[in-house]
Amino acid sequence: MFLLRVAVLLTLLERGHAFRAPAPLSTTTRPTRLSATGDRWYEGRDVKYPRGAANMPTGPPPETGGYGHEPELFAFWKSIASQPDVYEVKVGRPLGIVFEEIGTAARPQGVKVIEVQAGSNAAAVGGISVGDVLVGVSAVRYIGGEYLGKARPERDIFPADKMDFDTVVGAISSNEEPECDGVVLRLRKA
Repeated sequence: MFLLRVAVLLTLLERGHAFRAPAPLSTTTRPTRLSATGDRWYEGRDVKYPRGAANMPTGPPPETGGYGHEPELFAFWKSIASQPDVYEVKVGRPLGIVFEEIGTAARPQGVKVIEVQAGSNAAAVGGISVGDVLVGVSAVRYIGGEYLGKARPERDIFPADKMDFDTVVGAISSNEEPECDGVVLRLRKA
């Protein structure tokens, strides 16, 4: 029953009908210049900080304008450099990956790859194998509001080792075009 749920959810996700994130902003409203540390838009390990994990400072920059880089997320971004068994890929949607939840409903421990569909975006990227464990996933969140001003999008890479299946699918779904040209997946080789 669980594998049927996985297949149905991924099929719906590929068709764009499951776990829809808020309507994407037009490209003219996306921040074009980094005016505060809250304007992060994670693009991958080889992109210079604050748009990626390359050339990161020793600690998170000071908070500016009501936004900062949470120390836990900053450490997670930076950890890619010290983990030789972990790699990152950017995959367009639909991914073409079938995930299976690890752990229990009471203690989720992320998801692992149980299939890479032939001819899919994931297969075209290459390197993703059955058994690889998702340890991080990019997701778009909206920060701000009445107190801090107009909510604006921010894309971070979040640790996935404590996420349940639905949370992983929601994170993947939040990476919508035109702002996002793919989903950044951080995986540990099986």
